[in-house]
Amino acid sequence: MIILSAKMARVKNITLLFVCSLIASVSLAQNDKDPADGLFHDDLLDHFVGQWTVSGTAHGKFFDHMKLDAEWIVNHQYFRIHMQGTEIVPWLGIPMEVWTYTGYNHKAKHYVVHEISVFGADDPNEGFCHAYRTGNELKVIHKFVTTADTVIVQRLIWEPAPGSWHMESRMEISGKEGEPFLDLRAVPMVTTSPTAKKKQPIKSGKQP
Repeated sequence: MIILSAKMARVKNITLLFVCSLIASVSLAQNDKDPADGLFHDDLLDHFVGQWTVSGTAHGKFFDHMKLDAEWIVNHQYFRIHMQGTEIVPWLGIPMEVWTYTGYNHKAKHYVVHEISVFGADDPNEGFCHAYRTGNELKVIHKFVTTADTVIVQRLIWEPAPGSWHMESRMEISGKEGEPFLDLRAVPMVTTSPTAKKKQPIKSGKQP
């Protein structure tokens, strides 16, 4: 039988307490999307709630002043994102517009994304895809219906320091990703309060 000194026993107890606390915290993190209320909670998507201005490059052309708004809907089961372009996309003849509805499959442990856009149901993935989260990044996999070895990988990356989102898309063929064909950044929309009063200039001449 090994007899521990009082000092060694205290060290052992502290170590055991630390390990137990670590296991508990990891367990809570892993079950963050399995709340008792049965709703879909996600601290990453929470950062996306609100109105944003989006600009960047798509297929080699720069676009500016696109509008994006996002919110939780349907009893907090889905996260809705709506992006509306203000410029005509040359190869479409109309502005870009996309609606996405993101939920979470608690059993399969992945995000489920339903996408509606100006491309209609002819979109290669037919508007349905899965997504996976790693830290501040949400990786969306758009699988092509007709081509098994080709997917579009879209990343939504939260940037805490500037408080912005970086969104990029790449084509992946046979497991190899190409260069980004979509590279956008969303920053909080700056709005002016309609109740804000403009300061009137002082007229020359007699003052009150």
